[in-house]
Amino acid sequence: MEKYVTKKEKFAFAFSSAGSYMIIGFVSSYLMIFFTDFLIVPKEFVFLLMAFARVWDMINDPIMGIIIDKTHTKYGKMRPYVLIGSIVIFITTILLFLPIYQAPMTTKMIYAAIMYIAFGMAYTLVDVPAMGLLSVATPNNKEMASLLSFYVTVGSVATVIPLGLLPVFTSVFPNKIYGYFAFAIFAAIITSAAYLNMYRHGKERCATQTEKISIKEMIKAVSKNKPMLLTLLASMIAGTRYLIIPAAMYVATYVIHIGNLEPETVTMVLSAIVGAGMFTGILLSPVLYKKYGYKKVCLASAFLGATFLGLAFFIGRINYYAALPLICLGGLALGSYNVLPYPMVGDSLDYLEWKTGQRMEGVCFSLNSSVTKFNNAIGFIGLSLGLILIKFIQPDVSGVPKPQSDSTVTGIYAFVTLIPAIGFLLSAIPMFFYDYQGTKKEQIQKELAERRRLCSCETIAETNPEEPVCTVND
Repeated sequence: MEKYVTKKEKFAFAFSSAGSYMIIGFVSSYLMIFFTDFLIVPKEFVFLLMAFARVWDMINDPIMGIIIDKTHTKYGKMRPYVLIGSIVIFITTILLFLPIYQAPMTTKMIYAAIMYIAFGMAYTLVDVPAMGLLSVATPNNKEMASLLSFYVTVGSVATVIPLGLLPVFTSVFPNKIYGYFAFAIFAAIITSAAYLNMYRHGKERCATQTEKISIKEMIKAVSKNKPMLLTLLASMIAGTRYLIIPAAMYVATYVIHIGNLEPETVTMVLSAIVGAGMFTGILLSPVLYKKYGYKKVCLASAFLGATFLGLAFFIGRINYYAALPLICLGGLALGSYNVLPYPMVGDSLDYLEWKTGQRMEGVCFSLNSSVTKFNNAIGFIGLSLGLILIKFIQPDVSGVPKPQSDSTVTGIYAFVTLIPAIGFLLSAIPMFFYDYQGTKKEQIQKELAERRRLCSCETIAETNPEEPVCTVND
């Protein structure tokens, strides 16, 4: 089949992926501890803020998808939002990490609430159309799946940038909070430039025109996309894996100590251990699902994650260092689950078109983005609630941790082992009902190809009645 995406365009997607994942990786990894240990706002307030923000995100993302699918401009229906979002994400990222730790408590709480919600909306504004743009860059399904996997792979590699560079930034300043602010400026510049480059070089080659379809019809159509719904449900159930990222800094600060290394450096070491497994999973997943299908790879990943992370918890209670290899192996499931939802949602668009006659790229990828936000919510809300339940003691001085009880230390360690393991195990349940594969998938794609051929013939007959032959390129 013909390939459509140019090298320049593929680089634009890779650059935007790196910027997107770097900035969300920075926020996911460090915002919680920035709030509790550096800005020193009450952990109970952080819990309420995270809960409210995530509920709003779950409403906000589908709305953005509907807006995209009802947009029609000469620049396309995705690209205008990528342009606007690139500017807004730049501003909100910098303001989110403003070092106002000396301000009155009420001021800090109000400011943190406004900027965190603003950042979430800015990320939605740019991320949903960016993902949608990937799905309409090519009519070649295999090229689209490959492009989505490539996007996630490059992005996943970029998530380690904050882990590697933040210790450098914090080492420059006597008060580490200014290092966080400096890195926020750096990340904002890179990410904004990446999205601007995507706007310039991204192409919408096969976007469907859905601006005349009612919102009710959109929702009704998308609700029939069974493969997508099962995929997103499995991802949501395994959302406990999102505890690992924000909890890592707490583990490095309060649980695992390596010599005289600073917590930021220990976090980098621990992340490298998890990352070794995760990146292996990211690289292997496209190879495996092409050979064995999405369902088998999802199920295998779920059971691997549950087994290794579960064992890591119990062995870690005896010796944390002995559990590190198991956590590394558990990273295989993390990597696989990072990659799989994107090509699976992209793949489900064919099923939706076969079932309803519509593809709804904007709505479908906004739901995927919304699920990602939901999973982040599990990480942030779960961690903030968990800190309350395990009676975590916050610092009195910015950046100076207090000793914790044994039960609190065990609870922090469970955030990165036992609780994600349970989520992985339960996520296998929806995948047992996933059947868009094998003969059924082949038959659906065959019928869909025939419909497209007939539609193309009708279009040619209407626009050029004298055309004697009807042909269509698959």
